[in-house]
Amino acid sequence: MRIAIVGCGTIAQVMHIPYAAELPELEVHALVDPAVDRARTLAARNGVPHHFESTDELLTEVGTELDAAIVLTPPQAHADAVIPLLANDVDVLVEKPLAISPTDADRMVEAAAESDATAMVAYMKRYDPAYERAREEIDAIDEIDLITAYDVDPNHGRILEEVYDTVGGEVPDSFVEASTRKRRRDALEAIGAPVDEADGVDDLAADYDWHLEHICHDVNALRGLFGDVERIDHVDVFADGRYATAHLVYEGGHRCVLDSGLSNRNWFEEWIRVDAPDRAVTVEYSNPFIKNSPTEITVKQGIETLSETTHTPSYDESFKCEIRHFTRAAAGEASVETTFAEARDDVYLIADLFRVYDGVEPLREYQSSH
Repeated sequence: MRIAIVGCGTIAQVMHIPYAAELPELEVHALVDPAVDRARTLAARNGVPHHFESTDELLTEVGTELDAAIVLTPPQAHADAVIPLLANDVDVLVEKPLAISPTDADRMVEAAAESDATAMVAYMKRYDPAYERAREEIDAIDEIDLITAYDVDPNHGRILEEVYDTVGGEVPDSFVEASTRKRRRDALEAIGAPVDEADGVDDLAADYDWHLEHICHDVNALRGLFGDVERIDHVDVFADGRYATAHLVYEGGHRCVLDSGLSNRNWFEEWIRVDAPDRAVTVEYSNPFIKNSPTEITVKQGIETLSETTHTPSYDESFKCEIRHFTRAAAGEASVETTFAEARDDVYLIADLFRVYDGVEPLREYQSSH
């Protein structure tokens, strides 16, 4: 399968380019990046025959030679890459979140529906072997009392500098300015703020932008385990916007506390815990930038006696599992677990959390808490 990688920033260099090269069924045929010098350097370094500045150039020059593309641009640029690729029936794996704005998310869902190509969103945690083991443990629970999802980031930049040597590039100033402006407008649209303020600073829009990229992992993992959110009971954004918390009710009346945060501390912490009358199941994720560090599932149970078991289902890298699953889905050998429609719902939900916090009418209807 011949693929292109569109967007050659950190995540592409650290994960997708090397893992795509490791999979024998894939051939990286082209790299695309607005920093032409970066694309050229990476293509030479990785033995990739073609490099281009834009998706349009990619499709014009080698579009008929492509089977698939992995889109790793910033989320405000996803639609401009994904839609023409799907229109040319190129299978697409796109980084999460699907979009900053609900409008762009809708456009991509429509494009996927109109195309014969495979469309999948790169929620790698859903393809971690530990995720399926966690589902089995949670499905064995008769009665759920509480779900807690906690995700507080460290300073990832410090970790990346220590572990990886990445290639920089010169992106034209005009491109950066236009992209930054679109991202700001998309965030304002999402939270229901006036878009004509896009030249100024809206702190809540900036907070939404950061938490969207951060918490979409957890929102999607929860969706895969518990279904849709039926009610939003409470939302708070605090600590200068670095932290947000929400009280949610999922299908079946399952209550969830969702915590998202940014710190400068030197450790990563992300987990989902399910409390039941007789047990607690905790899924603890490892730092995504430390390769092959496993996700662990701990089951603690007992009323009269106590037992605690920690499972480590696999040391396989979830990013590699995600790419492998995409190739199988594109070949018709597996179903897409993380669809565009599901990822669009994640964007809507996170936008609605910030709308509820700000007293703005949400995009979707939820059950009343009264």
